[in-house]
Amino acid sequence: MKDQMDTLLENFERQTAQLRDAQAAAAETTAHVTSPDGLVRATIDAGGSLAKLEFAPNAFERTTPAQLANTVQTLVRQGSLQVKQKIADLMAPITEGLPDLADLVDGAPSLAGLVPPIPDFAEEAPEPPRPESFEDDGSILRNDQPPAPAPAPQRVRPPRADEDEEPPSSWMTRGD
Repeated sequence: MKDQMDTLLENFERQTAQLRDAQAAAAETTAHVTSPDGLVRATIDAGGSLAKLEFAPNAFERTTPAQLANTVQTLVRQGSLQVKQKIADLMAPITEGLPDLADLVDGAPSLAGLVPPIPDFAEEAPEPPRPESFEDDGSILRNDQPPAPAPAPQRVRPPRADEDEEPPSSWMTRGD
């Protein structure tokens, strides 16, 4: 029993050190991505946020603002997925081979189903290209949609017949 506890304690200390190292490495993880045309470079930090964005000097001459914006969004998405995958790869060795509670303590419930497996952050399929401007789909003045339904008629109150009647007496008067 003592040998088993010593082994468990040694494994725990080793895994704690591995976790500390993996967390330090994960905090410094970045991804550097470049657009296929070389016009945009982005650096994504460990949190998946854009840390640095660079444009080629002639980027604004070689593309439109809409294409450039789409390129930046795609690069940030790709870089975020790369960072997530790098962090998952760092953490995977730590979680492999962990004993289940049921293996350690007789009669204890299994906790294996409570810890989800580390996902594979594969790059998702690219979105279909959007038109460069609203004019590519036709004029904005053309109305291709069915007309809106007519508004409901408003009810009009008939005029009061007792216009010359005095206002009702109020309980707030002094009794005059």
